[in-house]
Amino acid sequence: MKLTFAGVSAGYTEIPAVRDASVTLADGSFVALVGPNGSGKSTLLKTVYRALKPSAGRVLLGSEDLWRLPRREVARTVGVLGQEAPGGHDFTVRESVALGRYPHHGTFARLTAADEEIVRDCLDRCGCLDLAARALSTLSGGERQRVLLARALAQQPKLLILDEPTNHLDPEHQISALELAASLGVTVLAALHSLDLAAQYADTVLVLRSGRIHRAGPPREVFEPALLREVFTVDGSVVDDPVTGAPRVLLRPLAVEGP
Repeated sequence: MKLTFAGVSAGYTEIPAVRDASVTLADGSFVALVGPNGSGKSTLLKTVYRALKPSAGRVLLGSEDLWRLPRREVARTVGVLGQEAPGGHDFTVRESVALGRYPHHGTFARLTAADEEIVRDCLDRCGCLDLAARALSTLSGGERQRVLLARALAQQPKLLILDEPTNHLDPEHQISALELAASLGVTVLAALHSLDLAAQYADTVLVLRSGRIHRAGPPREVFEPALLREVFTVDGSVVDDPVTGAPRVLLRPLAVEGP
């Protein structure tokens, strides 16, 4: 699913946190959204999953204005793993993941055998199958993060929005979550703190700075030393992973120039 931001501004005050964002994400691409804290990453993502309406501009799914589409249609198309954990802590893990199927049927519909198989598959792919009977309230932060990813996948979305998906995850599950997202064949827009993970998994990197899209392009082109210094106040460089060949970002403290 192609996603387009057309002159989008958004925020919670008269001064928008995101200003005049314009970019098109190709169908099936993995796009990493990076930037310093407070640069507007979560704000921009919220305009896609309809948690925050733009004050200007439009968000387009394909050629349709996302904010004019019926909510159920958006829920069937856009899967979300946000930073704010939803309620339902009294639910079991299986019940929570099954909620991802309801946009396709309605809140009070009975899940079919096919739905149950989708739920089981998503639990398995996210490493949560052994947690299926546990209550959400008994899980660790990392376990809950994997369950919420499984819920988003159970929607079978065409566009997957991930807001810091590696939060609370150990290295093994950080890698498996991003490997899974990259393997789905759908458009993925993921806000990431780790520039190294963004470089490894993204086709395109969007750099936000002070609410504006500062740079967009392939990781090897975007993560040049001058940008790392200017935007992230670190020294660094891009190297090829000796095993996979994927780009890796090596960072070090900003060198202090002498008098």
